[in-house]
Amino acid sequence: MFYFMIVIGLSFAYINGMHDGGTVVATTISSRLIPPAKAVFIAGLANLLGALCLGTAVAYTISENIIDITPVLAGSKDQCYTFVAASFAGSMAWNMLTWVIKLPSSASHSMIGSMIGSGMLAYGMGYIEWNAIFVKVILAMLFSPLLGFFFGYLFLKLQNALLKNATIVWNRRIRLLHKLSSFFLAFSYGSNDSQKVMGLVAIGLAGHYAAEIEIPFWLILSCSLALAIGTITGGYNMIKTVGMEICKIDMHNSFASQIATISVMTLANLTGLPISATQVITSSVMGVGSSNTPKSVNWTVTKKILLAWLITIPASAAVGALCFLLLIRF
Repeated sequence: MFYFMIVIGLSFAYINGMHDGGTVVATTISSRLIPPAKAVFIAGLANLLGALCLGTAVAYTISENIIDITPVLAGSKDQCYTFVAASFAGSMAWNMLTWVIKLPSSASHSMIGSMIGSGMLAYGMGYIEWNAIFVKVILAMLFSPLLGFFFGYLFLKLQNALLKNATIVWNRRIRLLHKLSSFFLAFSYGSNDSQKVMGLVAIGLAGHYAAEIEIPFWLILSCSLALAIGTITGGYNMIKTVGMEICKIDMHNSFASQIATISVMTLANLTGLPISATQVITSSVMGVGSSNTPKSVNWTVTKKILLAWLITIPASAAVGALCFLLLIRF
C-alpha cells in the first residue's frame, strides 16, 4: 500500500498537469502569439523549473494545515496510506470528470476537498483543521479570483493608457514581454500545484517513518516531472474554454491577464497559500474582458465555471470519503 500511495500521488500530479496545465498558456495560444504545441511544451518546461526553484511553503501548508498530523503519526501505517491514496483517488475522479466536459474547475481544491472527506472517515471530524482550512483555503479561494479579476481589469486599463500612442517598436516589445510572462506564469503554476502533491505524499511518508513532516528532494523532483509531463502530453483540453469562450482574446488583453495572474500566484507562493491557478487565470480573463465592456464577456460560460468552483470542495469531499471506504474494504 505504501508504494501504491506514491504511485497514485504521482499519477495525480500527471493528471493535474493534463487538467490545468493548458490553462496557463490558453490566452497565449488564443492570441496567436505562440503555436499550441510549442506553447504547451514551454509551459511544461517552466512547470518543472518552477517546482524545483520556488521552495516548499505551499507543501507544508497542505501537510500540516488540512488535517492534524498527530493521529497520523500515532495510528496504523495502513490507515495513513489509505487516507493519502483515497485523497488522491477522489480528486482524480472529480478532475477527470471536469476534464472530459472541459470545465476549468480547480484540481487543487478538489484534492483538498478529497483530503477533508477521506480524513473525516480515517481520523474523525475533530482532527480536521477547520480554522486553517477556512483561512488558508476558503478565504484564499474566494479572494484570489477577485484579485485576479481586479488586477486584470486594472492592468488592461493602465496598459491601454500607456500604449495609446505607441509605435510598432513598442508592440514588438510587448510581444517579447508577453512571451516572457507566459513562461513565468507557467513557472509560478508549476511551483504552486506540484507542492500540493508533495505535501499530501509527505503525510504518507511521515506515517511510514513515524517522523516529522519533511519534503525530500526525490519527492520534489518526481512530482515536478509528473506535473510537467502531464502539461506537455495533455494540456490542450481547457485551452478553448479559457482562451476562447470567455471573451475575445488578443495580444494586449492576454498580456494584461497574464501579468495579473503572475502577481496573484507569486503572492500565494511566498505566503504558502494553496490557491487555484485555474481560478485566477479564468477570473483575470473575465477582468480584461470587462475592462473593454462587460458585454464582451460570455457570462453564460462564466456562470458554469463559477458553479464548478463552488461545488468542487464539497463534491470532491464526498468522492474522497467514498474512495476511502472502497480502499479500506479491499
